[in-house]
Amino acid sequence: MSDTFDPASASRRLSILSAAIFLGLATCGGGATTKIGPGGVAIACGAASQICCAANACNGGGCCIRGTCTAAGAMCMGSGTTGVCSNGSCQSMTGTACGAVGQICCGVAVDAGGGGFRATCTAAGARCAGGTCAACGTAGAECCPGGDTSACESGLSCQNVGDGGGACAACGASGQACCDPGICNSGLACASAGGGMPRSCMNCGALNASCCPGDVCQPGGECLGASMGKGGKCTACGGSGEACCGGASGRDARTCATGFQCTDGVAGATPSCQPCGGSGQPCCQSGGTECNSGLACLLVGHDSGGAVCQPCGGSGQDCCGGRTCNAGLKCIAPDGGARGPVVCR
Repeated sequence: MSDTFDPASASRRLSILSAAIFLGLATCGGGATTKIGPGGVAIACGAASQICCAANACNGGGCCIRGTCTAAGAMCMGSGTTGVCSNGSCQSMTGTACGAVGQICCGVAVDAGGGGFRATCTAAGARCAGGTCAACGTAGAECCPGGDTSACESGLSCQNVGDGGGACAACGASGQACCDPGICNSGLACASAGGGMPRSCMNCGALNASCCPGDVCQPGGECLGASMGKGGKCTACGGSGEACCGGASGRDARTCATGFQCTDGVAGATPSCQPCGGSGQPCCQSGGTECNSGLACLLVGHDSGGAVCQPCGGSGQDCCGGRTCNAGLKCIAPDGGARGPVVCR
């Protein structure tokens, strides 16, 4: 992590992340391990105990059960499934398989007052329809269960069709619907033209240009100076002292570049990105790493205003994350069983 930041470089990185979706880097089933989640953040998926990837795919022939991947060779459990997971199907000891396209649905058919099945399919691109697993998630096919980024393959989103149902269709290009969750191809923004129209990918909101309708900018920009959804200019966001990206979407959606975190402004000032993770700096609250290597997130005094990153791992210092120390030292409790922090000795 660094205290310096290049807005142009950050914008390029965010554009590359956006474009990666359409190059298939966020797909599963073929061995990829991430899909795009809220805020455009890559989320690990597809491995055992991880969430299922796009179109409910799991890596290595795993099975998607209740939105979570079960590894091939492991027992199928949950949603009425039984047997062993193999090539996306759950296979019983008698050889009966369920869960893949063309096979019966896993689970037990029930009558919940109005009839129907409360069953599931476990393979990628499969949904339960009338007791049999049917194809889903490809262009023109019905959406897979799970919603949002689980509904369709990468580069497609679940969209309403003429009869009111949901089908997977192309997304992300100019004039097309935004891909979930609100992502477009590089150089486009996910915005609405107004008048109750749904959001689509529009050629607007570039850095240092006017904001799209609804105070929207392309990735790497934040709309400042707008009034009632109009006007404003897209300004670089996410770097040191810059506005937090996604500030208009609410506190939970605010993001900054790696090494910075979104801090509320004083007396109504715009929230901005401030350095974190370095020695003596506040611990980072997002991004998966609280402090730089060799530092630990510690409370320093009762009036410190929060936890800060402090050196760790050396003799007499607090243990680093995972209870680790420098070579030749061990992470141990105070002598005599006294209460206190574990340190490296």
